[in-house]
Amino acid sequence: MARSARKFAAIYFLGCSLLVLGGSLLPSGNGFVAVFAKPWGESAVEVIARAEGRIIFGQNASWVALTEASDHEFIARLYRSGAGFVASSVVAYACARVKGVSLEKAT
Repeated sequence: MARSARKFAAIYFLGCSLLVLGGSLLPSGNGFVAVFAKPWGESAVEVIARAEGRIIFGQNASWVALTEASDHEFIARLYRSGAGFVASSVVAYACARVKGVSLEKAT
């Protein structure tokens, strides 16, 4: 295989992998989401409260908290309130499992 073909294959594979990863991390608009606060900003709990959301799990000074999104407008409000990143339900469930929180009981 020629050097340029290997380079193309590597770049193509990385691009596809990033596309799949990005698609699985971005929230769909409804369901549980993990809110990551900016390191220099306020805590994730304060961001959710400012966006008028319901806090499912979060510690006062934590930079990650869980909430439930009802639509894309709520996710936009989270970003306007200071969220650094809002992750999908897959990430929210993973964070809940690490902390020992049952999201089934939160609904």
